[in-house]
Amino acid sequence: MGITKQYLRYVPLKNFNIVCHPDCNIVFVTLNGISDRYVAVGACENVIIWDLRLEKLVMTIEDEDTKNNTSKKISVVKLATTPEGKNLAVGYSDGLVNTFNLVTGELIGTFQGHRSAISALTYDTHGHMLASGSKDTEAVIWDVIAEKGLHRLSGHKGVVTEVKFINKHNLVVTSSKDTYIKFWDLTTGHCFKTLAGHITEVWTLSILRDDDFVVAGSNDAELRTWKISKMNEEESEIKMSELLSSDNLLDFASSIKCEKSGSLMREGPGRVVSSATDSTNHVLCVHGHGKLLELFIFSGDGEALERLRNRQRKFRKKASKRGENDEDIAFLNEKNPALQDVVRRLPPILTDYKIKSADLVVTQTHVKVVVSMADNTLAFYSVSLAVGKEVKLIRKISLHGHRSNVRVLAFSSDNLAIFTGGSESVKMWNKKSLNCIRTVETSSPVQCLCVVPGDRHILAGLEDGKLLVIDIAAGDIIESISAHLKDLKSIYMLPDELGCVTGGGDSTVKLWQLELVILENSDRKVLSLLHLKTLKLDENVQCSRVSPDNKLLAVALLDNTVKIFFMDTFKHFIDLYGHTLPVNDLDISYDSSIIITASADKTIRIWGLDYGDCHRRLTTESTLTSIKFIPKTHQFFTTDKNGNVKHWDADVFERVLTLQGHRGECHNMSVSGNGYYIASCGQDNVIRLYEKTEEPLVLEDEREEERTQEDEKELATGEETNVYGGPSVLALPTKKTISSEKAAELLLECLNVIKEYKDSILENENKGVDKPSLPIIMTAFNVKTTDDYLLEIIKRIRSSELEEVLLLMPFSSVCYFMESLIPLLNHMHHGIEPVVRSLIFLIQTLHKPISSVKDMMPILRQLNVLATKKTNEFRDLVGENLHSLMFINNSQEEEELVFNITQNVQKKRKRQKQKLLKTVIVNI
Repeated sequence: MGITKQYLRYVPLKNFNIVCHPDCNIVFVTLNGISDRYVAVGACENVIIWDLRLEKLVMTIEDEDTKNNTSKKISVVKLATTPEGKNLAVGYSDGLVNTFNLVTGELIGTFQGHRSAISALTYDTHGHMLASGSKDTEAVIWDVIAEKGLHRLSGHKGVVTEVKFINKHNLVVTSSKDTYIKFWDLTTGHCFKTLAGHITEVWTLSILRDDDFVVAGSNDAELRTWKISKMNEEESEIKMSELLSSDNLLDFASSIKCEKSGSLMREGPGRVVSSATDSTNHVLCVHGHGKLLELFIFSGDGEALERLRNRQRKFRKKASKRGENDEDIAFLNEKNPALQDVVRRLPPILTDYKIKSADLVVTQTHVKVVVSMADNTLAFYSVSLAVGKEVKLIRKISLHGHRSNVRVLAFSSDNLAIFTGGSESVKMWNKKSLNCIRTVETSSPVQCLCVVPGDRHILAGLEDGKLLVIDIAAGDIIESISAHLKDLKSIYMLPDELGCVTGGGDSTVKLWQLELVILENSDRKVLSLLHLKTLKLDENVQCSRVSPDNKLLAVALLDNTVKIFFMDTFKHFIDLYGHTLPVNDLDISYDSSIIITASADKTIRIWGLDYGDCHRRLTTESTLTSIKFIPKTHQFFTTDKNGNVKHWDADVFERVLTLQGHRGECHNMSVSGNGYYIASCGQDNVIRLYEKTEEPLVLEDEREEERTQEDEKELATGEETNVYGGPSVLALPTKKTISSEKAAELLLECLNVIKEYKDSILENENKGVDKPSLPIIMTAFNVKTTDDYLLEIIKRIRSSELEEVLLLMPFSSVCYFMESLIPLLNHMHHGIEPVVRSLIFLIQTLHKPISSVKDMMPILRQLNVLATKKTNEFRDLVGENLHSLMFINNSQEEEELVFNITQNVQKKRKRQKQKLLKTVIVNI
């Protein structure tokens, strides 16, 4: 067997260019005790936190599993924070929900219960429960502390658009595209009331003013409002005749009364896109597809009653002037404020671009609103709570990203800077800090970039055919040259670094020479381009390259061919035929021996540059968009419309590695001059930076890893779990995943090892032989007994997946597992909670088949006694520890209070002494 060829692995390094992603909402978070300064936004698979005061990125929260997985392309689509703003819940496009600690950035819990993207996410008032809604038409209630699912709310027939807690009544309210709003009881998890007040989809749902009002938005300009109150006992007692004659039986069974209060009319056109409330639920902001953000404040009962009385007083004055009798008018006898008395409009906010999301924080005098817009910018506004005040724009974050998709990238020659071109500007980024250093606005979308030697100037080709010479230090356009009649597709610097070659959509390739020109009315010299030659062709030019030995010019045309010319005379040399669709990009190796072409026909062709023969044809699964050689090697990278960035070897004609790519199309890619860094841009508006590591990569091992990932995808057979002896489908809050099946296999292996080891011990005792040695796997887990081994495996199971793991076990293993829990319950340990939880769940789910086994009855009685005893002991221990910590905390607070008082007294006495000394000096 020959020596295996090894490569060095490229890994994702950082992402940048995203200020705020349009597919994700935006929320205020609390850092360093400040709640109105920091804001969290989604950035593809990461969450980034901006400092609105300094316009600076302060934190990036990323999941390591998502970062290292090359086959999984998920993005953050929903964010929610706890009321104190210290924990952050993140919903992903694959239905996963993660919770993070904002102080440390660490992952707290993982919840998997949805089959499609998360569409709604919210915490309750205390931050102990989390509700998630998804496009799979279901909502799930999670216990954040215990890290387990509580209820799966199934009843909607459309996408769940919003989920809200009503903590006063222990309820959850959900809205959906099926036009219904449903009320759910958190104790039982059942729907007891449905509001059918909408004709079309319900897009937003908000709970206002101490859980008293429900405000919902639909496809029209009307925000329908309901008032919620608790049902009195007298109202709940109805006669049988009324019950039989009633059309709405659900209202009689509900514990709350929900009455239509009226509607709030929006000024903006179109449907409601999103809404948000502050932490006190007194201010509501709503926006549609336009640029207008509207604010409503819900006043307290006292202020609303005063408004009602003012309206009645004005009405009486007008009636008395007209000489009308106002005694019989029902309005004047009203004692309960109407919706117009409760709600007051604040000045609306008009933004520069379409609004995608908004969030707000209320202070004593102002409402601070942060808005994310579709052009990748954040705007921070302040609105006074007083009547008649205007809106003030405090800050705008826009320089840290392009307004639209990035189409082209380039590294500087020293690899310290990255240049990017979008539809509106060219930006220069610091590669280390990823901060935007320069921004140059352009009149047309940038199609190609080229860095002039010396890293002081850039050449940019525009869609209108102009060639820009940009001074990096000044951030200005020195010269704009009308190089081509149509779009300028490619710029390539000559190997001698004295000129460049451009190719355009006007079927020409032009040769340019760099020169210094003295400006008029000054002695300053600036860079310019002198046109030398023009090569006219029959078809539009897709891209062009010059061989490193400066002898040949390769041009890809729209007729699917690549024509090669001599560089000195522009005479035709050879044609490369074979592609069935146009070549989107090509590159030539450092030794001028190989040319590689990437085509829209999903193939890569490797050609010899001496005779034009095709060495190999490599097939991919998607249309290729760009291709680049790694300097000084025959290895190259490609990008395609599936978002993949792939590493290939042109010597062995094999794919080496697939890097984590983009969601959607990957537009372009650039390789640094030393080959250590790669940057790619795509349709998801993010620029990804990859780094070459010292980790060796073997092709056989990489293929084995890919096969393992493919097998894991097929591992979770079906989305539901069958229950032995019970219903065919059990509606658990969680769903069966790959990790739960792996955990079930690990638990089954543990039970088998324990059983075999105990059988071998009995066999050796009967034979009078010494006790057998511990199994190797128990030694690997660093345990001495079988009980410790089982407890270690139970602890390793993720808390949110424990129920799914137990349901995946066969019934025979369940019986043995329950028998093995007896010795675990005989000893006090910190793993008592998952042990008792496993026991209770198995008995609840499999009560009939377990109770039908005669041998299990004594075991069940013993487990009942032990579980009750140990649970009480553990509860007492936790309570004692809790109150001890509270006592210590109170003692420390008292000591700090006494210390502060003492310090203040001493400072006061010192000031009095200094005052007396001054008085004495004056008297003398």
